[in-house]
Amino acid sequence: MIKRQSLSQFAQQCKSTDHLSDLWHYTVDHFTACGIQRVSYHSDDQRDGHTDTRGIATFGFPEDWVCHYLGDNLVQVDPIPDLAARFSQPFLWSHADQITELMPAQTDYLDDLEAADLGDGLAVQVFGPNMRHAYVGMGFGHRNLDPSPEQVFELQCAAQVAHIRYCEITADDTLAAANLSPREREILRWIAHGKSNSVIADILGISPHTVDTLTRRIFDKLDVSDRTSAAIRGLGSGVLKYTKGTVT
Repeated sequence: MIKRQSLSQFAQQCKSTDHLSDLWHYTVDHFTACGIQRVSYHSDDQRDGHTDTRGIATFGFPEDWVCHYLGDNLVQVDPIPDLAARFSQPFLWSHADQITELMPAQTDYLDDLEAADLGDGLAVQVFGPNMRHAYVGMGFGHRNLDPSPEQVFELQCAAQVAHIRYCEITADDTLAAANLSPREREILRWIAHGKSNSVIADILGISPHTVDTLTRRIFDKLDVSDRTSAAIRGLGSGVLKYTKGTVT
């Protein structure tokens, strides 16, 4: 059980790191200590009239749902992040269709979300410098969580703290996209297919040591520490594509 910390302690923890992977772990730990079971972070940078989607980070969501969401580009029909950007107050995912009139495709998405049996959650918009805004989803899972207004505000503040630190860490834009070589992309694709390093070595006709080395390099470039996170980051950044159940 992770000990719950104060908002001030969480802010100090975020400020102490210069690594996105650590920041993500601190944020997930803080939210789970508050009873949140699923977390998603959708970062959008808007500069000079252009939108650069920097990717989506997730925790606690089933991998097949994440691949479906990213691979089938459901961000285009998901009404929740857009609604969060339009309203200052967080709201429940289940209330999205009560807030505004939705397009048929958006209604279909909410039906798809309900069918996935992910439970309800909280939609929160966070704001950064130079219109570097983001959406944070906080899923309750199957817990009957009913946070008070004070608790919702505290979660909103924690999300804002983490986002500001994200903006500071990535201010020089060097982490906007991973510069993977063709061979690293190929290995990442097989990682996303669930293949072990030894199997990947056999498929590509190279040594297991080479695969191990390149896998560590991929982790460094994507700023992740495990294979699942690498696959998700690859999908979220557009390095990998998910089409009809296949990662390419």
